[in-house]
Amino acid sequence: MIVTHKNFFMVPNIIFDLNLKPRELAVYCCLLKHCDNNMTCYPSRKLIGVECSIDRKTVDLALKNLKKIGLIEYEHRHRSDGSATSNLYRVANLLEPTSG
Repeated sequence: MIVTHKNFFMVPNIIFDLNLKPRELAVYCCLLKHCDNNMTCYPSRKLIGVECSIDRKTVDLALKNLKKIGLIEYEHRHRSDGSATSNLYRVANLLEPTSG
C-alpha cells in the first residue's frame, strides 16, 4: 500500500532503476499523488499534463510506455450518456514490504 498524506506521497526507490524517461517518471509520480489506498486513481489527462508541465500527446505517450512496462493499467470510463470521462488507473505497488 502506498501511504499518502495531505502534503506528500512516497515514491519507491526501485523506480530509479527502471531507466524511465523524465516524462514517464513525472506521469508515474503524478498518478501516485492521486492514488487511493487501493492504488487506483482517475485524474484526467489534461490534469496530468498541467501537473507535469507536458502536453496531452506527451502524457499519452508516457501512459502507453508505463502500461507497456507494467507500471500501470488503465481502462477507459464512460458516463451514463456514453460520453467519455477520465480513465481509471491502477498503479503497480513497488514498495517493498517492511520487516518487523
